[in-house]
Amino acid sequence: MPATFDTSSLGEPVAIGQINRELKKLWDTGDGTLTRASLINLAVYCRTPEQLLKNTDLISEFTRTHACRALVICVDRKAAQPNASAWINAHCHLSGGNKHVCCEQISFLLEGELKGRFTNIVFSNLDSDLPLYFWWQGDISENLNPHLWSWIDRLIVDSLDWKEPRPQFDRLRASLAQTKAHLALRDLNWTRSLSARQALSQIFDHPDNSPHLSRLRKVSITHAPENRSTALLLLGWLAAQLQWKHRGNFPITFTNADGTKVAIELKSAPGAALGEITLASDDGRFILHQEPKSRFFQATLCPTGNCDYHHIYPASTGDLLELLDQEMGRASTSTIYLAALSKIEELL
Repeated sequence: MPATFDTSSLGEPVAIGQINRELKKLWDTGDGTLTRASLINLAVYCRTPEQLLKNTDLISEFTRTHACRALVICVDRKAAQPNASAWINAHCHLSGGNKHVCCEQISFLLEGELKGRFTNIVFSNLDSDLPLYFWWQGDISENLNPHLWSWIDRLIVDSLDWKEPRPQFDRLRASLAQTKAHLALRDLNWTRSLSARQALSQIFDHPDNSPHLSRLRKVSITHAPENRSTALLLLGWLAAQLQWKHRGNFPITFTNADGTKVAIELKSAPGAALGEITLASDDGRFILHQEPKSRFFQATLCPTGNCDYHHIYPASTGDLLELLDQEMGRASTSTIYLAALSKIEELL
């Protein structure tokens, strides 16, 4: 453990074999003012002690609206000596009067090579038979035990953090196929495009606008420098929904159902993750624009060439807690995401 690692926010240090006993003692000291709440198990995998602390702060806010038992597990394989440390904590929020609703957090720091310990720790500390949501932060490990997937109901990743997304997707897909896992795969990078996808869907639900979809000739997406993969996932969604076929990478080109080319332009500029999205047909343009940190898209609609229509649509700021909150409220299916990914995977 790093000498400068401040563990005070992690709660009470406990021996790994005494976690359940110490949790019981924690609730016994509540004098009837603490109510334990849990609807899911949320396991978070990270790789540095600093991330362990950041995740604890995040879980504290997350539990204001989502009752869970949280397992935050840091695996530091670079440590010189093997060691395993654990802490227990309760995140309590006032629910009315003097009553507090509390959620448990169990934190682990596993250092060095501890073969078999990671999966054993996860499985032995789950809250009864509640569903397991597993948030894997960072790259997918080459030495991952694929049998872990069979226990997971929803696997959350963030492909924005992957320096080389394509081999990471390949490794994850191969690992899931090995165990024939039936979990729902959720990508927070895909969630970043949710409000843009919803806004575009609402725009083209209008009968005056929907005919332009079959006549699109150009799609232009301006994205923040670090969000190229977010823009590609949005592009993949358009291609999958409109049944486009990928034709070339330089420049990026798709063809629509009648074989007509659709030119793609991705532009990097400081600002919101998806700062501006323009869909252009032969005779119309549809533009979504988001200022940094704004909670709204400004839409300019030009279905007849004249830009006479202006609308406002909700947008996400991209805050990590907001993305997690959106994930908790969505159906546990990966079908649309995987279809979008298949359209742009070789562009990642």
